[in-house]
This record gives sequence, structure tokens and C-alpha cells, in this order.
Amino acid sequence: MSTTATKQARRFLDALGTHILLLAIVCLFAFPTFWVFMTSFKTPREYYAMPPAFLPAQFQIFHYKEAFAPWTVDPTEMATNYWVEESAGRVESVTPQIVNSLIITFGSVILSMAVGAPAAYSVSRFRFRGSKDLSFWVLSTRMMPPIVTAIPIYWVMRSVGLSGTHIGLIMVYVMINLPFVVWMMKGFFDDIPVEIEEAARIDGCGALALFWRVILPLAIGGIVATALFCVFLSWNEFLFAVILTDTKSQTLPVALSLFRQDRGVLWGQMSAVIVVATLPILVITLFLQQHVVRGLTAGAVKS
Repeated sequence: MSTTATKQARRFLDALGTHILLLAIVCLFAFPTFWVFMTSFKTPREYYAMPPAFLPAQFQIFHYKEAFAPWTVDPTEMATNYWVEESAGRVESVTPQIVNSLIITFGSVILSMAVGAPAAYSVSRFRFRGSKDLSFWVLSTRMMPPIVTAIPIYWVMRSVGLSGTHIGLIMVYVMINLPFVVWMMKGFFDDIPVEIEEAARIDGCGALALFWRVILPLAIGGIVATALFCVFLSWNEFLFAVILTDTKSQTLPVALSLFRQDRGVLWGQMSAVIVVATLPILVITLFLQQHVVRGLTAGAVKS
């Protein structure tokens, strides 16, 4: 066999091995999602069966109806899908918790971006003593474990009457997201040439108009990427949500914990809610994945 053929065979084997390894990693991380998705369509007899059944005998939307519209479930359907002793384990519709999560998530993201973007632009453009280290010190506030601040934040929110309200949790999420927004948006503003701003000033553009009409449109990719990460952080947050909310303001992560009851875990309902809660984030990520990747790379290479 010639040297060229040997090299080609080696490259083929290396590429094949790499693809097999990547496929195995993808399967490893995708399996929990696949299992939860299948469990949402199984009956309790199927997801408690040993050995476990990977696919349901018949795809049913019973758990989705019970989790989101329990008033549509009739006793006959309940008896068909449950053992008698399990029929007592039910929770109310989680639709209000989904609405609360949407309000709190998007409210906190809008406020975080409205405050963080101008702050990041200031850090990027204005030079003063210690300005080079400022972005690091801003980000370093995220290094503290959130549980350390849980009790002080709870007492503050309770003292001002914001405990158990949407506004209180939105303010907490803004405090959590703001350092990340400043640090990440600074990287995008650094990429914008200063000459563009100078040309806009020569044309008579003021500071506010410059930022609104010139800088923000040029940094739209960074804005989308940063906002997406803030959505992820706020949508999945559990610690402060369980501390600062009551039954009327509970978010979706808190509602998921209610499926663990004294008589066991309601796996079917929980899986159905997880699938529905994951779909919006998954769809948004698939459509805007280029901005997400760009945000990761930009944040990784900036000092």
C-alpha cells in the first residue's frame, strides 16, 4: 500500500472515530430528554415496569390534560390510566405558574437589558483609573453562591412588602442578570470601531441618538445573545423563586417540585410539564443558535 493510500486510510479512520465519539456524546446527553418525553406519554404501569419500557404501548395525552386542564379528565379515563391507590395523587393545573414564569422572565430580561446595555457601553468606551479591571469586578459578583444572599434578600423584600409578588422576584433576577449583561455586552461594544461613532458625531449625532440609532443596531447580535442567556437564567431559577413566591406568584420550577408528594412522585404529570416548559427554550435556541454561539465566543475571548 502506498504512503498516500495509508494517509488517506488513517484520515478516514480518524474522522470515523471522531464522528462515532461525537455521536455517543450526543446520545448520552440526549437520552434524558428522550426518556422524559416518552414518559409523558406512558401510563404509570409502563413507567414503573421492570424492565423499563422505552416506548409506550400507545401514545396518550392523559398526563398533559391532567397537568394543564385537570377539569377535562373524566373518572373513566382516570381509572384506565391509574391504579386505584394512585388516583389520589393529583395537583392543580400549572398554567398559572407558566404565566407567572413568562411575566417574571421577560420582565427581568427587559429591565436587565435596559440597564445593562448602557452600563456596558460606558465601561467599553470611557477610560478612567481602574477601568480595565471594572468588567472583572462586575462579573466577580456572580462568584458568590446565591444561597449566601438568600436570607438578606428575603428580609429586605419582606420589609418593603415585595415578598410574594412578581415585582420582587423581577428585581432579584435583575440583580442576578445585570453583572452578566454588562460583562457580555462589553465584548460586543468593544468590537464596534470607534471611527463609526466619530463619523456620527461629525454628522451632528448626539450622545443619546448615537447610542440608540448607531450603536444598538450594530450590536443587535450581542443583544439577542445576551437576552437569550438571561432568559435561560431566569426561566430555570429555583432558589429565590421558592423563597420569595407564594401560591399566587409561583413560577414553573417551583410548580415542578409539587409533583413530589407523600405517596410518591407523579412522574407522568411532571414529565408532561417538563416537555412543555422545555419546548419554548428549545425552539428559540434553534432559531437563534448563531447568535448564541457568537455570544459564547465573544465572551470567551474578551478580557
